[in-house]
Amino acid sequence: MSFVFACVLLVIPTQTAKPLPISAHNCYPANSTSNARLIEAVALGIDNIEIDLGWDDKNKRLIVGHDSAPVNGKTYPTFQTYIEFFLNAPERPDHAPTVLSIDWKTSRPEAVDQFNDFLNKHASLFSTAPKAEPSPFKAQRFTVCFTGSEQAKAHYDSLIPAGGTYRAFCDRVYGAGDYKDNAEDYARKKATAYHRFLTMHWAVVEKGAPILARGWTESSEKRLKAIVDAAHHQGYRLRFYCLNGAGNMAYRFPTEEAAKVRWVAAAKAGVDWVASDDYENIVHTLSSRSR
Repeated sequence: MSFVFACVLLVIPTQTAKPLPISAHNCYPANSTSNARLIEAVALGIDNIEIDLGWDDKNKRLIVGHDSAPVNGKTYPTFQTYIEFFLNAPERPDHAPTVLSIDWKTSRPEAVDQFNDFLNKHASLFSTAPKAEPSPFKAQRFTVCFTGSEQAKAHYDSLIPAGGTYRAFCDRVYGAGDYKDNAEDYARKKATAYHRFLTMHWAVVEKGAPILARGWTESSEKRLKAIVDAAHHQGYRLRFYCLNGAGNMAYRFPTEEAAKVRWVAAAKAGVDWVASDDYENIVHTLSSRSR
């Protein structure tokens, strides 16, 4: 399937002073080169776009998809081609930086090297900070957050000399099994020049898989707020993954309404982003709340 660069007709929410706290989870096609999913997220005004990257060793190129390397019989967009629409999309009306969350499925150093070359080629587009302390952040049109492979994150860090310039930053991920009784334990240390993000599975708020969730409780609301406040106090931006009302069973709540309640609770608590596969639904829910 060929790439589509034309605009799609979607109901875009009225922009406010602050973007809706939404991340477009897995913003790429399955076994296709279509960029329709990316076009949808951009048109809806979502300001955090997550894509997964693997490495095609035969052709020495980055590929967009959930696999670390190409699987026979499957089709993948190349990163360079897939990102073209994103880089050339109209600037956001609110002028907020758009975060590109890169989920490294591969840990191959040459993959990170190629991504670093991409950043340097488009240096004026990406937010920066010096590899030093203090490390003032200079916001540009796009900010890159590395998630996924710890080896990939470490390799990028090794490419930047002391006093050099970061054009990408990293997170720490707390997965489904990382429930801590004390909410402050998720952010004991302050953010650094490179480590500026935290990414958490919703199970750190409500223990267990989303499908097991029951009624939203006052104690869960207080715990969510405590986690958010601790992260922000230490200088991090916080993304929760992945809250779905339908679709992928790994992240699906028992009902659509159960997911909506948590989307709204996360926004109320001040979460920077709630990742979801239900792009249009979560935008509609949170824009209605804002109004």
